Amino acid sequence: MDRDHLAEALELFRSGFHCSQAILAAFTEETGLPRETALKIACPFGGGIGGYGRTCGALTGAIMVVGLKYGSTDPKDLDAKRLSREKTRELIETFERVHGTSMCNDLVGFDRSHMSGAELMAMLPQFHNTCPKFLETVVTFLEEEL
Repeated sequence: MDRDHLAEALELFRSGFHCSQAILAAFTEETGLPRETALKIACPFGGGIGGYGRTCGALTGAIMVVGLKYGSTDPKDLDAKRLSREKTRELIETFERVHGTSMCNDLVGFDRSHMSGAELMAMLPQFHNTCPKFLETVVTFLEEEL
């Protein structure tokens, strides 16, 4: 692949998009999903799903890419269901092996679930210093798998 997915994802992230949006949007060419649609679909997954600090947005964005690549469109397509589940599990296991967890709050080092918008904005340097490595992990996995 001649696209620099990591550079694109990092640019999107640093411009203000959630990790989930940055990952899904960086892979629109491979998935056939329009960029605007990708940004909208992935938006609620930011901040650990709805800002609750649960599953890392980089990981959920990457899981969406896996679904678009390997997911089923036929309820009887058990092979596609099996393959997408296997790839998703490999992705999660890889992520957790590298980072110790897939929980956003644990990854960033604080509980973001009850913080105000102003408090979260004050934490932007923490996100910008911490989250790029999570983006890199999932981009590396996706580039190897797609």
